[in-house]
Amino acid sequence: MPVIQADRLERLTEAIFVALGAPEEDSRWIATLLVRANLRGHDSHGVIRIPQYAGAVKRGDATPKPTIRVLSETPTTALVDGDLGFGQVVARRAAEIAVAKARAQGLAGVGCSRTNHIGRLADYAELAAAQGLLGMLWVNSPASGSVVPWGGIARRLSTNPHAVAIPGRNGPALSLDMATSVVAQGKLRVKRNRKEPAPPGWMIDAQGRPTTDPEAFFGEPRGALLPLGEHKGYGLSLIVEILGGVLSGTGAGRPEAGPARNGVFILCLDVERFLPLDRFYAEVERFIAYVKSSPRAEGIAEILVPGEPEERTAAERRTAGIFVEEETWRQIRAVARELRVSA
Repeated sequence: MPVIQADRLERLTEAIFVALGAPEEDSRWIATLLVRANLRGHDSHGVIRIPQYAGAVKRGDATPKPTIRVLSETPTTALVDGDLGFGQVVARRAAEIAVAKARAQGLAGVGCSRTNHIGRLADYAELAAAQGLLGMLWVNSPASGSVVPWGGIARRLSTNPHAVAIPGRNGPALSLDMATSVVAQGKLRVKRNRKEPAPPGWMIDAQGRPTTDPEAFFGEPRGALLPLGEHKGYGLSLIVEILGGVLSGTGAGRPEAGPARNGVFILCLDVERFLPLDRFYAEVERFIAYVKSSPRAEGIAEILVPGEPEERTAAERRTAGIFVEEETWRQIRAVARELRVSA
């Protein structure tokens, strides 16, 4: 099983996207985010996506050099057309617009449509948090449903993640990024490539029976993922469909098949319009310390907050390297060979 150093993986990923026709700066950014996902332990959103993105270019579903346009805007809002660009590039532009407007006006909402898979939402929320802003995202994928509604057995919803990053003195104090399904679809993709069963409770087969076989999800007839927390995750998922899908102009879940597109809605808030930043930082720090002071359950060494496990995993993987399962590495090398990129 290959274990690859992050810098090597970034160079290879950047070279692949340059060969796909993306500008060098965009290719470097995409490589940074994909490998960052692996470093932080979210292999579902890392380099396993390279074959998916390359396939989208080959089919004409992705534009390596998009003309990103602002379709309409006010001092506090904007609607962005991504021209079918790579999601990491389009979402960064939308986030930059949201940050600039929030800096000027205190609050900003930006919708983004016609963009491909944007990867980990936390990356964009953290762009805002790094500048002392509170960043929030909601994202859907209306043509690629993979989740049942609570009580149903057929796909009607996408995994519909949302993310929030809270600014802190030295980077985000909290960074939450989670699907409203039990698990992100990409984590099931990782299980399939590793030839491992899924844990019980992730999914059902096409007849509505619990299963741990990833092929029951990817094959025909298609199974589906379950909503997180039963009716609660289902309710949150419906809200994300409307915020990420309807408000952005991308649309909510629908029966028509088509390329996977992300509908994106970004909200940025300037903390200093409510509290002095130092006071905000101090109150968040006090609160986190109080939460962490709880007596621990048996077998628990430390109470962590969202973002901390990722930072620790990243430190470990920068030293030890990133494990890439054989099947994923085979697929990446196949893409590299086709593009005449040395792997």
